[in-house]
Order: sequence, then C-alpha cells, then structure tokens
Amino acid sequence: MPTELKGAIELRKAFKKVDPILAKETEKEIRVLLRNVAIKARGFVPSESPLSGWGNAVGSWENRVFSSSDIRRGIGYSTSPSKPNKRGFRSLATIFNKSAAGAIYETAGRLNAQGLPPAKNVRGYLGGAFGKGPIGDVRETGRGVNKSSNPKAGRQFIDSMPPLVDSQQSSAAGRRTRKTKGRLLFRAWAYDQGKTNAAVLKAIEKSMDTALAVTKGASKDYRGR
Repeated sequence: MPTELKGAIELRKAFKKVDPILAKETEKEIRVLLRNVAIKARGFVPSESPLSGWGNAVGSWENRVFSSSDIRRGIGYSTSPSKPNKRGFRSLATIFNKSAAGAIYETAGRLNAQGLPPAKNVRGYLGGAFGKGPIGDVRETGRGVNKSSNPKAGRQFIDSMPPLVDSQQSSAAGRRTRKTKGRLLFRAWAYDQGKTNAAVLKAIEKSMDTALAVTKGASKDYRGR
C-alpha cells in the first residue's frame, strides 16, 4: 500500500508558504480521495458479530466487544504527516482502523490461519512467601496460545469471517507479506486497484509543478526590478 516519496513533507511546508490557498485545495483533494476508500471499507463491516459471543463479550474481551457502529467510526483518514517510524519514514496521508474490534476483524488469521495452538497443561509450583512444592497441572499462559477450553476456538473464530484480501495487485511493486492483507481497509484498497494511490501522487506532483512555477515567476519578477 505505501509508496515512497522523498521530500514530500518539506514540499508541503514550502508550498504552504508559497501558495497557501492552493496548498489547502490540494490537501482537500487528497482528503476526498482518502474518504472514498474509508467509506468503501466501512461498507465491509458486517451489521452483526460473526460470532454471537463476540457481540456480548465479557472478561478480557470486554473492551474488544464487536460493535458495527464502533468499528465504522474507527475507520478514518488523516492528511497530517505522521511521526517518523524506526526507519525514519513518515506518512504524508493515512487511512486507519483504530478500534480494537475493528483491528481484530481486519487482521485475524494473518499470522496463524488455523488460529493459535491450544494451551497445554504444565506442572505448576508454589514459591516465595507462599511456600514451595508442586500444585498440580495448570494451563499454559502467554500470548502465543489459545487459552480457551475449546481447542478449536481460534480456527472457528477465523472461519466465521470472510477470507483475507491482499491489497497488493499482481502488478504492484514490492514484496508481499501477511501485512498487506485484511478484510476492511485492505479489502477496500484492493478493490480500488491503486487508483487512489495514483491520484494522490498526481495531486502532489501537480502541486509541486505549480509551486516551482510560482517560485520561478517570483524570481523573474524580482530580477526585473
């Protein structure tokens, strides 16, 4: 999905000084393009939870309960540059899915298509101030295992959802990874077939050409005085 464009942040800052009105128009044009993808992604959110239990989640899932309205509200976009990541890259424009349930629905099955492996029974021990010695078998803990009493819970959870869609088209440059797949934003981007990405780049290039033309015109005017 991302496309590298060197100097874009600096261009925006300079452009706002050279022609702030046109800079606002360019940003508005980009927002419209991003909004169309976000609207398409919201349309892929099911009206009801894929699994009834997720729609009435309690306990550790209480803050991740499935709510169509919350997920749709969590899908949005921004034209504000992001902070640099570990590699120093910044996003000029972003489409996001920020609700917990929305992120789960978007990416479930990316890493483990069959769900997490079931937790095993391991020998537990008492220690420290509570004494020493075995206390019998206890369930394995950790993020990498399925702690449900149903060993097939992960598989059933993933199977209840639509398949993951790869946002990268066959002609797109770059290496494909599981991070290019999803059910909402990534699916909307796949349906878009790169049109939004191309349109955003075209809008930026157009603003760049205009900024250069304005700068050259101002330079000629200065020399003529």
